[in-house]
Amino acid sequence: MILSTQTVQFFCFALAMFVYAAFGSPTPDQFGWAEVSIAILLMASVHITRASNHLWMLGVIGYGLFVPVLMALINGHDIGDILRDIIPFLFLFLPVMYGWIAERKPYDILKIIISVGIIFSLRTLVAYQDILVYPTLWGAGPPADLLYLANSPEVLFSSLYCLGQGTISLVTTSERIKGILLILLSVIPLAAMVMMTQRAGIGAVFLYSVIGLSCLLYHHFRWGIIFLSVIGFIAFLAWPVLGNIAHILIQKTELVGLNSRAQEWGTVFGLWSQDWTHILFGGGWGTRLENPAVGGLSVNYTHSLFSALLLKTGIIGVISILLAALYPVWTAFQCVNRRTMLLFGAALLPFLVSSFLYASYKSLGFGLILLVFSILSNRNLEKNHSTVP
Repeated sequence: MILSTQTVQFFCFALAMFVYAAFGSPTPDQFGWAEVSIAILLMASVHITRASNHLWMLGVIGYGLFVPVLMALINGHDIGDILRDIIPFLFLFLPVMYGWIAERKPYDILKIIISVGIIFSLRTLVAYQDILVYPTLWGAGPPADLLYLANSPEVLFSSLYCLGQGTISLVTTSERIKGILLILLSVIPLAAMVMMTQRAGIGAVFLYSVIGLSCLLYHHFRWGIIFLSVIGFIAFLAWPVLGNIAHILIQKTELVGLNSRAQEWGTVFGLWSQDWTHILFGGGWGTRLENPAVGGLSVNYTHSLFSALLLKTGIIGVISILLAALYPVWTAFQCVNRRTMLLFGAALLPFLVSSFLYASYKSLGFGLILLVFSILSNRNLEKNHSTVP
C-alpha cells in the first residue's frame, strides 16, 4: 500500500507534536535532540496551498525574515538571540503552513492539541509530586517546573475545551459517560495551573465556567440547576483546598501585583522612540532590554506580543505582522455561531492571555492556538460540531 504525500506529512506533524509534548519545552534555552527532531518533522509536513492561504501573508513572512534581520545585524545583536526571535515569528504563521491539515483533518488537529496540553500538565504535576497531596505547601518556594509548561496556551485550551465539550456531551447527547470523563480530564490542566499559581489561566477557567453556566441556565434551566447544585456541593466538600488556593492567589497578587507590566511598556516605549529608524523598523530580532517585569534583568522578550513586535520590528512590522497573525482570529470570529462558540471561546482566552500577559506567544503552542482559529472557519467542522446548549 502506497501512502499519499499528505498522509506522510500529517504523520510527520503528529510525530512532531508527540516529541514536543513528551520531551520538548515551550521556550527552550538550548537546541537539543528534541528541538532538532521537531524542526525536521515540521519542515517535512509544511504544505502551502493557495486554496487555504493568502499570498500577502507570504509577503509578510518575507518582510519579517529580511528587515528585522537586517536591523539586528546592523545593531550587532547576538545570533542566538536573533534565532530565538525568528523561530517564534514563524510560529505565528502555522495557519499558512499547516492550514491544509485544519481543512482536511480538523478533529485530528484538535485531539493533538488537547493531547499536548494534557501531557504538559502531567509533566508539571510530576514535578510537584512531592506536595500534590499537601495543599498547604502549594505556592510555597520557587517553581518546581523550571520549564513553565503550565504557562503554555495548550494547557489552558485543553482545560477549557474539555470542560465545555464535556458539559455539552452530558447535557445534549446520550454520551454522558464521555461527558463526565471529559469534565474530569479538564481538571488535570487546571491542577497544573494551580501548582504554578497561574492567576490568568485560573481566572480564564473561572470566567469560561461562569459564561458557560449562564448559557446553560438560559437554554437548559433544569440542567443548569443540577450543575449549580453539584458545583455547590463539591465546593462545600473541597472548601479547605479551594480556600487555600484562593489564599495563595491573593497572596501572590499582594506580593507582585501586575508584575510591573506598565513599567515594562514604559521601557519598551523609551527604546522604540529613540530615533526614526527604531520607530519605523524597530531594533531588529534579538533586541534585548533591562526588563523591570523580571527584576531588571537583560532579556530578549517582553510579556506582550504587541510590545515585543513594537520593540523589534517597529510600527511597520507591528501593522503588517499583526494583520497577518490576527487574520485567522478575525475569520474565525465571523464564522462563530451556536455550533462553534464553545471552541472559539476555548481558543480566544489562551490567545488573549498569551498575547497580553505572558511571554508564551513565543511558543509553538501559540501557533497551534492560531491553527484552531483556522479550524473554526472550516465549514465541515461547523456542520458536524456539537451544538452549544
